[in-house]
Amino acid sequence: MSKLFKTLCTSLCVYSASALFADAPLEPIGDAMPEFPTAEVVQMPIEDSSVITKPIIAESKPAPKKTPEKVPEVSVNPFTGKIKGRKVRMRLRPDLDSRIIKELSKNELVTVIGEKGDFWAVQAPAGTKAYIFRSFVLDNVVESNRVNIRLEPSLDAPVIGHMNAGDKIESPAISPINPKWFEITSPPQTRFYVAKEYVEYIGGPEVKAQMDRRASTAEQLIDASVLLSKAEMRRPFEEIDFDRVVRGFNTVIIDYTDFPELVEQAKESLATFQEAYLQKRIIHLESHPLEQYASASLKSSEKSEESEKSSSPTDKMRLWEPIEEALYLSWANINDNKAQRDYYEEQKLAAVEISGIVEPYTTPVKNKPGDFILREKDIPVGYVYSTQVNLQNLVGKNVRLIAAPRPNNNFAFPAYYVLAVE
Repeated sequence: MSKLFKTLCTSLCVYSASALFADAPLEPIGDAMPEFPTAEVVQMPIEDSSVITKPIIAESKPAPKKTPEKVPEVSVNPFTGKIKGRKVRMRLRPDLDSRIIKELSKNELVTVIGEKGDFWAVQAPAGTKAYIFRSFVLDNVVESNRVNIRLEPSLDAPVIGHMNAGDKIESPAISPINPKWFEITSPPQTRFYVAKEYVEYIGGPEVKAQMDRRASTAEQLIDASVLLSKAEMRRPFEEIDFDRVVRGFNTVIIDYTDFPELVEQAKESLATFQEAYLQKRIIHLESHPLEQYASASLKSSEKSEESEKSSSPTDKMRLWEPIEEALYLSWANINDNKAQRDYYEEQKLAAVEISGIVEPYTTPVKNKPGDFILREKDIPVGYVYSTQVNLQNLVGKNVRLIAAPRPNNNFAFPAYYVLAVE
């Protein structure tokens, strides 16, 4: 009897507990009591009365996150943008977590070709190198389709473009880092990204093209002046043309102030030359009697004064000598240091024939591309100068000139160096 009673009590307890958990939700107490989900009740067999029934709490699943909508890249009419901040980061992708390609300086120019979200797509800076696996290239021609162009000579490097079968590669060089790869110039379609807030519109794409040409001219002048300074320092002290070297560097310092980095480079190179010249002068003074040097200096000074008094039309010709010397030295540096006459012989092969009336160009402007203007029926043909032909004697005459093209320094008409008169 007692055993039957005990079994009946146990059943009643289990039933009461089930009813409680299944139908009676807990009431919250104030703000501290959180809401609980409905409990799932598992009833144990009556025979196993020693196990206490436990509610099993069902875990609620978090709501799935919404994937942000992707913004497509849009092409824009290309324009020149100027960097407004310092050390502005140019990235591989339009993402703040993307790899940094380089840091752009304040006032540096970029060519904008597209936009994506908060970023401008810009062309790869000049001189940016890219790499292609050598196995896909035969005789400078790509042999397969969609061959990856990478940022570094490694299979782990980011892909910045593709090339297809038949595409030609201009002057590939074996990478010094990994000989299995070719080092090439970045393809034209390569693009990187800069945050819009750091780019200011300043004009069409031609603005950057013009500035790039000016920068290239300034770089050539610096290189030529450095080569000239080294050549002069190999001469005996009394034969060094100090002023000629200084004029070359000062041309950049005075006329190219829109490129502060190049101006600073020219100043540093000039200071190096002046220091070397001073050391050579000290050695010269120590090895020569002071009286002889003073006498020579006096004669040189007198000669200079006489030269200034007897100014002639050829003085204008001499002012162009540093420019021509710079162009020659740049050419000689990649042509086995051939003589200057070889340079001008090659210039004659590429020369053009121009004709018109020679007029002096006396407008006081910086960086002018010539001392004279050639006009044909009152229409300017171009600016001209020469270190070989005295153009002053041709003023007012209708002449035919053999001339080689020269940088016009962004002036309105072409510029020429006169090689001969017909």
